[in-house]
Amino acid sequence: MRRTRSTTTALAAAAALLALGACSNDTTRPSPTPDAGPCTSGASPVPVSLPVGGVLTLTDPAALDCIALSAPDGAAGRFLLVAANADTLADSATGYALVDSVARGTIARVAAQRVRGAASPPRRGSEMLEARLRARTRQLQQRAHPLRGVAASRRAGAPGTARAAPLPAVGDLLHFKVPAPNATDACAQFDSVTAVVKFVGTHGIILQDTTAPPDGFTASDFAAIADEFDTKIYPADTIHFGGPADVDGNGHVFLLYTPVVNAGTPRGSAGGVIEGFFFAGDLFSTTDCAESNMAELFYLIVPDPAGKFSDARSVDDVRQATRGTIAHEFQHMINFSVRAIDEGLQTSEATWLDEGLSHFAEELVGRYERGFTDLQSLGAADVAGRPSDLDDFNAFFLQNLARFREWLSHPSQLGATSSAADTSLAVRGAAWSLLRYAADHYAGGDVPAFTRALVAGPDTSVRNLSLRAGVPFDSIVAGWLVADAVDDAGIARLDPRYTFVSWNVREVESALNSGVYPLTPTALDGGPTITRTIDAAAGDYFQLSLAAGARALVGALDGSGAPLTFPSARLYVVRVQ
Repeated sequence: MRRTRSTTTALAAAAALLALGACSNDTTRPSPTPDAGPCTSGASPVPVSLPVGGVLTLTDPAALDCIALSAPDGAAGRFLLVAANADTLADSATGYALVDSVARGTIARVAAQRVRGAASPPRRGSEMLEARLRARTRQLQQRAHPLRGVAASRRAGAPGTARAAPLPAVGDLLHFKVPAPNATDACAQFDSVTAVVKFVGTHGIILQDTTAPPDGFTASDFAAIADEFDTKIYPADTIHFGGPADVDGNGHVFLLYTPVVNAGTPRGSAGGVIEGFFFAGDLFSTTDCAESNMAELFYLIVPDPAGKFSDARSVDDVRQATRGTIAHEFQHMINFSVRAIDEGLQTSEATWLDEGLSHFAEELVGRYERGFTDLQSLGAADVAGRPSDLDDFNAFFLQNLARFREWLSHPSQLGATSSAADTSLAVRGAAWSLLRYAADHYAGGDVPAFTRALVAGPDTSVRNLSLRAGVPFDSIVAGWLVADAVDDAGIARLDPRYTFVSWNVREVESALNSGVYPLTPTALDGGPTITRTIDAAAGDYFQLSLAAGARALVGALDGSGAPLTFPSARLYVVRVQ
C-alpha cells in the first residue's frame, strides 16, 4: 500500500492548491492598486502583467487571494498556468475545485481540501517482483550487514586477506540458487540450478542454465553479450554511478540466463514480462539469506522459441529486451554496493530515486553506445532516424520516453516522488525526467559527478536530490514542471531554466504520439467547475487566453473562504504568446 500522510496531518485545515503569493526572480511582484476592483475578501487584486516568455512563480498562500492577470499595453495574450504541489512528502495529495472566468470583475476561485493520495494503480508483473525484492532487501539491512568487510579488504588489496577467487573457464559447470520470481520471501524460496559458463569477459561472466532450450543463444550471441557488457554497459554505469562490490573476489559480475525467470511470467500475461533482476540478498551471507550466492549476479530470461517455460520468446526478442534490463539492474547493484557495502549505510535509497537512477542508466548507456554526450540535445532523428538506429533506440531510449509520455497524459495523478514507483510506469517516467532535468541544470556540466553523488548519499529521496543539486527541491520542481509543458515550444525570450538541455522533449514525445504532444492543458473559459487532485511533485496544466484589453481575475481560497494555509501549494504562470 502506498504511504500517505498521517490522518492528523491529512485532515488538518482545508487548504488550496493554487497558492498565490510571493514571486520568483523571473518577475518582481507588483503592488496592489486601489482601482483594480474588489476581490472576494474585499481587498484589491494584485495586477500581474507578463511579457511573452515571462514566468511568475507564486508561492505564499497567505499573501493574497486574487491576482489580475493581463498582457502589457492591453495586448491579447495566452497564458499557461501550472497548479503544482511542491510537497517533499511522497503521495501527499491536494484536491481542489477551480472556477474561472475572464469577464471583468469575476474571480476565478479555488476551494481545496487536503486529502490522502489516490489508490495505487494495478501492478505489473515486473514491478511486483522489484517491489518484493526491494522490500526484502530493506528487511535484510535492518537486521544484518552485507559482506562489506570481505569486499572492502579485497578492494583495498590488504595483505593477508582472502585471495581473489579463480575465474572459471568456458564449459565449466557452476551451481547457483535462483530466487523464485513470484516468491514472497526470496531468501527462503529459490530454485537450485546448474549453469554452464559460456563466455568469460573482462568484467562479465556469461552463463546459461543447463535446462535452457537448445535452440537459444549461439556462441557468437554470448560473445556479443559479453562484449556489450564489457565495453558499453560496464563503463557507462560505473562512470556514472560507481563500482560494484566484489564479495566473491573474482572481479567479475555473473550474468545468468535461466528459464526460472521465464516461468515467473504467467502465460498470456498482460501485466508485463519479467526480463531479469538483481537481488541484493546475494551480497549477504547464507546465514542471513539462505538463497545467497555471495556473488554479484544478474538473473535473466532465456530464449524459448517453442514456449516450453512460458510464452514463446525468440532469440532476437530476448537479446533485445535484456540489453536495457542489464543496464538498469546494474545501477541497482551498484547503488546497493556503494551505500550498504562501501559506505556501511543501513538505509536503502527511496524507491522512486533508485528506480529513476536505473532508468537514467538505460539512457546513459544508450548515449555511450551511440557516442552522444551526456548533455547533447537529442531529438527523434538522432535516436531513431535510421533503420540501423532502432535496436539501440528500443533497448535504451524508447522505454523512458514511453513512460514519460504516459505521465504527461495525466501529470497530476501521481508525482515523480510517489511510492507507487514500484507499481507505476508513469511514475518511473516522471522520476527519470525529473532526474534528467536536474542533471541538465544542476550538475555543473559534470553529469557523472552528479549521479555518483546521488548514489553515494548518505541522504535519501528528496533530501538527497536537493543537497546534490545545491538548491531547494521547490526550485527543481518549479523548473521541471514548467519545462515539461514549454520545452522547445518556440516561446520568445523564455529563460533557459524552463527547458531541457539534453532532449528536445516536445519534438521527440510528439513523434511517439502520432505527432501530438501528450500534455494537453485544460482551457479556462468560464465553464463548469473543475475538480482535481494533485499529487506531491506533480502539476495540473491550464491555458488561459485573453482578448486585447481584457484581464482575468484569479484567486485562491480555502474551502471556507479564508486565506490559504497549505505551504506547498504553487502556481506557475507563463506568458506563452
